[in-house]
Amino acid sequence: MPVRKYTDVTEIQVKMDGVAGEVTKKVPIGKAEGWDGYTMRVFKISPGGNTPKHKHDWEHVNYIMSGRGRLLIDGEIFDVEEKDFALVPPNAEHQFTNPYDQPFEFICIVPNRGEY
Repeated sequence: MPVRKYTDVTEIQVKMDGVAGEVTKKVPIGKAEGWDGYTMRVFKISPGGNTPKHKHDWEHVNYIMSGRGRLLIDGEIFDVEEKDFALVPPNAEHQFTNPYDQPFEFICIVPNRGEY
C-alpha cells in the first residue's frame, strides 16, 4: 500500500510502566505494508504526559509533526518543536515529555525489532 491516510491508521493507547498522561501510537508503515527493515510510528503525547525513560540497542529517527516537547538523551534535555529532527542513538537512555498545554506529536522510525 503506497499511501495511507492519517485518519485511516488505528490509534492505540500506549500502556506500559513509566507512561504518564495519555500517550497514543499509530503504525502507518512497517513490515505489513512492505517495508522490511523499518517501522514508522506516530506518537502523540497529551499535555503533562511522557513516555517511559528507557534504553535499548536500536536507534530512533524522529521528526516533530506538531506541538513541542522535550527529549531527554543520556541526561541532556533538548527542546524540540514542529519541523525539528532528532536522532536517539542505540543504548542511550531517553524519554519524550510534554510539559506544554498542546498535544505533542512526532514520527519515530525504528528497525523492525524495535516495534513490539
